[in-house]
This record gives sequence, structure tokens and C-alpha cells, in this order.
Amino acid sequence: MKNRSIIILLVLLLSAGISQAQEELPEFSADRPGYTTGTGIVPRHKVAWENGFGYESLPDGAHCLTLNNTMVRYGLFENMELRIGTDFLMFNDGEAMEPTFAFSPLTIGTKINVYESSNWLPSVSILAELQSPHVGSKELLPSHLAPSMYALFEHNINDWFWICYNVGLEWDGETAAPQTYLALATGFNITDDIGAFVETYNYLHPEGEHQFMTEFGLTWMPIHRLQFDLECDLDFEHFGKYYAIGGGVAWMIN
Repeated sequence: MKNRSIIILLVLLLSAGISQAQEELPEFSADRPGYTTGTGIVPRHKVAWENGFGYESLPDGAHCLTLNNTMVRYGLFENMELRIGTDFLMFNDGEAMEPTFAFSPLTIGTKINVYESSNWLPSVSILAELQSPHVGSKELLPSHLAPSMYALFEHNINDWFWICYNVGLEWDGETAAPQTYLALATGFNITDDIGAFVETYNYLHPEGEHQFMTEFGLTWMPIHRLQFDLECDLDFEHFGKYYAIGGGVAWMIN
């Protein structure tokens, strides 16, 4: 009888521990895939690593292979994260005999959540980033610091459907006038761990050379802190002449 009581007590304690662990799982919101950035912040003192690859074919015959796209995000406070990233690229302008391998300029930044959604009001975050003119391959470095600023908005319509949109300004480090960035994405859950999304992301250049892009993609989250993705980009203005494909992984390490 005594042994049975001990076993029952251990089972109850184990069940309580499992339940508490499930309740304490930190919220994880990856910033990939896609160009539209969500409002989610990496939990405080947590580290998220996001890594991807991709291939892009341009209308003028040039092409670019992203061998490694890396971003590391660190939760500094409950409503603020720090982030750093770069790309390792292989590109060819369509005329060179040999491809060029290069690192994109190092990007550092922060995302700050300023409002959590309530009723029909969206969550709101601010994203600020800065590209260095000193860290990266010389072929891709800007002449000056290249900042960018974005306002991020996200609506969770229900537990399976969401809408996200961004408005921002981007400087290229060469000219004083920034380009305007506009993005809109919507997604839904196919199953508990598989999702799909479609987005449009657009660059409005001050000189009038605008770009209007569309991306489709899938995500798979087999466990709480690990997500895989696949995506495809199209430019309907140059349909059949431009496309990009890619994939990657987002992992909350600790």
C-alpha cells in the first residue's frame, strides 16, 4: 500500500511538471520566410538563429545564388530584441566568365514591440536596421551607412488566419533620398504544424523605377521552436524572365 502511494505521488508530480513545462513554453515567432516582417519579439534572454538559401534569376541574364543567409536574434527585454545578419552570395552579371563570391554588408538592428493587439487593433512594432560600409565584401559595400526604418503591423484574425503589413524607408548608402517599402502578407494554417502564405512586397524608388514582387510559401513547424520553409518569388511585370526560389530554417536555440 505504501509503495502504491509513492507511485501515485510520483505520477502526480510528473504530470504537474509536464503540464507546467507546456504552459511555460516561450512564444516563438520566426521572421522568415518572406519579406514582410511580423511584430513578434524573441523572448527575453533567448537566441533565435534563422538560416536560408536561395536562387534568383534576373531579366537581364544575371543570376545570384544565396549560399547562406544568416540572422541571429537575441531577446534583450520583454519587448525588444537585437539582431545581426549577413548573406554569403555567388553572383554573375551574365557576362563574366567566372562567378563572384561575396558577403553582403553586415546588418545590425533592433525590433521593439510598442503595442499588443486587442480586439480589431493590430500589434505594432518598430524595426530599425543599419548596414555597415566597412564589414562585408568590397563589391557590395555602400559608400556610407545605410539605415532603414519600418513600422510593422499584424492582425491575428483567429487561431488559423493572420494578416501582416509593413511600411518603411530604406537608404542605399549612396543617395540622400530613400526608397519607400510597402509589404502585405496573409497566411493560414493548413494543419497544426503546416502553414501557407502569400505576400506582395514593393519598392518605390525616388527616381520612379518601382518594383512590385509577389511571394508564395509554405512553413512546417515539427516542434515548438523549430520551423522549416520553402518559398517562390515572381515579378509579374517580367513574368517568365524573373523568378526566385529558396528555403530555410528558423530555430530558437535556448
